[in-house]
Amino acid sequence: MLTLDLPKYKTIESISSSSKEYISFSQGTVKISGTPAPIKKHIQEELESDVLDYYQYVGGIYPLRKKIAEKLSRKHHVVIKTEQVIISHGSIGGITTTCLTLLKEGDEVIIPAPYYPSYRNIILFSKATPIYVEGYIKEGDTWKFDIENIKRSVTAKTKMLIISNPSNPSGVCLSKEEVIALKQWCEDKGIYLISDEVYDNFIYEQDYNSFTSHIPNSNFVMRTGSFSKDYAMSGWRVGYIVAPEHIVPSLIAVQDGTLCCPNVIGQHAALFALEHEYLIAEQINIVRNNRDLAWQLLQPLIEKEIISFVRPQAGIFFFIKTNHKDSEALVMDILHKVKVALVPGKDFGSSEETRSSIRLCFARQEALLIEGIERLLNYF
Repeated sequence: MLTLDLPKYKTIESISSSSKEYISFSQGTVKISGTPAPIKKHIQEELESDVLDYYQYVGGIYPLRKKIAEKLSRKHHVVIKTEQVIISHGSIGGITTTCLTLLKEGDEVIIPAPYYPSYRNIILFSKATPIYVEGYIKEGDTWKFDIENIKRSVTAKTKMLIISNPSNPSGVCLSKEEVIALKQWCEDKGIYLISDEVYDNFIYEQDYNSFTSHIPNSNFVMRTGSFSKDYAMSGWRVGYIVAPEHIVPSLIAVQDGTLCCPNVIGQHAALFALEHEYLIAEQINIVRNNRDLAWQLLQPLIEKEIISFVRPQAGIFFFIKTNHKDSEALVMDILHKVKVALVPGKDFGSSEETRSSIRLCFARQEALLIEGIERLLNYF
């Protein structure tokens, strides 16, 4: 029997959701004001018909795939075909479908650490072996991406590289030069590259460099996306993957055997969201302001050298260094004593820097963010 480990934050989130006494900064979801009201209203109207009642095409409804292709083409100044877009059960569903399609027993998959913990289990149940590489190195008040460390980890068994850009949990965005170098290296080695780009709209201090622009001219590069963060639709479970055209039929065949078809209600909600993109702006501005507010509120702990962290360039997380070698006991003590849910660093990797860290999601209502941080100040 295959043995898989559930990330610790799943258990922590289960505890914190059991009572309104808890404030959760653990789950990576945007909880500002819920899914925008116009999206909900549109779906309520569609529920009066039978348009949402039946199976749809396993690769996703055509209008949504077309709209995503048009948006990405416009945003990244390339031509993405509708036929290259597959709708999936969230971004993680797209990664799962891709790994089940392309990996076999004995293959190795490089994961730059710190990394999103679900990648590990996806690789394992795809019968491949995850290879953890220190890809993000903290240097003073910044994080650096170590592409040379990635390259040194390659073997004859290396089949894939999975990377989040922007990074969860560190908030690092790859530079244009790093994107090009990784793309070229993967093509030279015949390695598939999956870029998980679910935070691509939560960019605060620099230009964003996506792998999307390289997909039309590559047989190895692909990217995922999601409606979970941008439109606070994590419960609707709609994401997508953009892949080289020759891989798509196999991806759809695998998804047929795992999903049958993606969530039809969620797809129609996502289509409406893309047709009304103004809905995204307010939430992104609130999250950006939350980042700056939380940074200021945590200054007393930084000044006393109880914690330290880099203010992220992107994303919705602080990855906070503590004075504890293994932060899990600290996180559980905070959970029980002041009822604030955080994520221990060991979920994201095994280095000393990572294990001593905690992740805090600041994409919350302002009042809850303030109260939760006040509890942390009192705890320390």
